[in-house]
Amino acid sequence: MTDYKTQLHESITKLQAETKRGELPRELRMVKIEQLTEDYYAKAGEMPDEVALERLADLVLYEELSDMNEHKIAQTEYPFLSERQFDRRDSRESSVGDAIDNSAADGRVHLKPTKRERTGYENRFVDRKTKTRNVERKRKYIEFTKVQPVSVRNLRDISE
Repeated sequence: MTDYKTQLHESITKLQAETKRGELPRELRMVKIEQLTEDYYAKAGEMPDEVALERLADLVLYEELSDMNEHKIAQTEYPFLSERQFDRRDSRESSVGDAIDNSAADGRVHLKPTKRERTGYENRFVDRKTKTRNVERKRKYIEFTKVQPVSVRNLRDISE
């Protein structure tokens, strides 16, 4: 079976070379491709593998895939793109988000504000201030929560 696959791939390579040289018009190419697949099925008892079928499909569509016209979408009735053309088209297109300009009439950009990252100096300064404030808070908290003297009053004695 492997021998049949090798023969098929060699035949496809020959067909590709003839097609690139312009020796095979589409109708003749279609007949040869169908003959190749039928011969392979008769010999191997199964259809060709995916790689071979893809190569044959590319041969069928050789004219469309080799058309490098950038405007074939507008000029062809039922156009389709090769992988390279599709990638080029995709890279040139912009999404709606890219087209929106967020500047107002006054020339300012009115987007949601974002914080800038602090520098190392600013972070150290904030840390020093925070430590100082925490020491002061802790001192006040301890003073407030320590045991306070309890003053007992008798309300009956005050009622004179």
